[in-house]
Amino acid sequence: MISVIVPIYNTLKYLEQCVGSILNQTYRDLEIILVDDGSSYFCGKACDEYGIRDSRIKVIHKENGGSTSARKAGLEIANGDFVSFVDGDDWIEPYYYEKMVSAQEKTGADMVLSGHFHDIGKDSRKVKDNFPTGVYTREQLLPALLYAGQFFEYGIQPHMVTKLFKREILRKTQMCVDDHIVMGEDAAVVYPSVLEAEKIVVLDVCAYHYVQHPDSMTKREREDKEDIYGLLFAHLEKSFKEKNVWEIMKPQLRQYRKYLLCMHQISYFDEKVLVPYGGIAGGSKVVIYGAGVLGQKIHRYLMRKKEISIVLWLDQKYEIYREKGLAVDAPNEILKVPEYDFILIANTVQSTAETIRHYLVDNGIDDRKILWFSEEFRRA
Repeated sequence: MISVIVPIYNTLKYLEQCVGSILNQTYRDLEIILVDDGSSYFCGKACDEYGIRDSRIKVIHKENGGSTSARKAGLEIANGDFVSFVDGDDWIEPYYYEKMVSAQEKTGADMVLSGHFHDIGKDSRKVKDNFPTGVYTREQLLPALLYAGQFFEYGIQPHMVTKLFKREILRKTQMCVDDHIVMGEDAAVVYPSVLEAEKIVVLDVCAYHYVQHPDSMTKREREDKEDIYGLLFAHLEKSFKEKNVWEIMKPQLRQYRKYLLCMHQISYFDEKVLVPYGGIAGGSKVVIYGAGVLGQKIHRYLMRKKEISIVLWLDQKYEIYREKGLAVDAPNEILKVPEYDFILIANTVQSTAETIRHYLVDNGIDDRKILWFSEEFRRA
């Protein structure tokens, strides 16, 4: 039996699609645990109604404590041999658990890993692990577990929702995570779980839809991020040292730390303006290419610093960001702007950054004006 734990916090308008997609699985031996993490009355009531409709559903109501706390609450009552997670505003394809269980039964794996669809509006992009399909020991995954060698690409994606975990492993790894780890809480469980597993299978399957709703696309700033990440890094360091893999994981964790701080607290590198890009001289005029998490952080950061002027903000999905009130334009608008010093590619994946660079160069942009994370920053 698979226990499917669904942490829910005020996701009422997405709940029908989410829970419906779990109930419609072709694999039927499921225990579905809806954890109402202090939601509004109507959201909690909807959970209870699902519990009445299908005997496989259990409902927990608790005070709001965050996703880690909600996952723990679900795990405490889970009876399945294996455990999976679905976020309350996402959904899964009907064959998801059938594929996962089939792979587990064929291999005897302690963890099953799959990819996911990253959905923004009508755009859906596949995201997979950087290991070929196959069966691995933890030792085989270690050299590229957290960092695949290019900034920034994971070896194994940190998302809990794309994994099937042996329940006994999760009882060791999930239950010891500090509830105050609210950034990187998935990584705090996934990588220690790999170290507990004897056998891991990586699938060439994408069946989970990680949905970026308009409500979640404008990222809020938190002033305490450095402290929060400190908890995460300390937790991972402790886990790696306990398993005697610290030497191989230390450089990977260093790269991961740089990546997270770039994504969520770029002001951390404040010796000069935008140190990850090599440092930008005061008075410069820049174009930001990318309006995702990193692009929004850079835009907000530069608006606050006021030392550098933003003359244009670009993204292929500009229409979606405009719906949230962000002043983002189509990429071809760059051809209409005569004066700027640099174009900052606001994307953390090297292959994607190179694609953007080629697009700009093919359209007559001087390559010397196009900046991405500097070699010095990536290799440090």
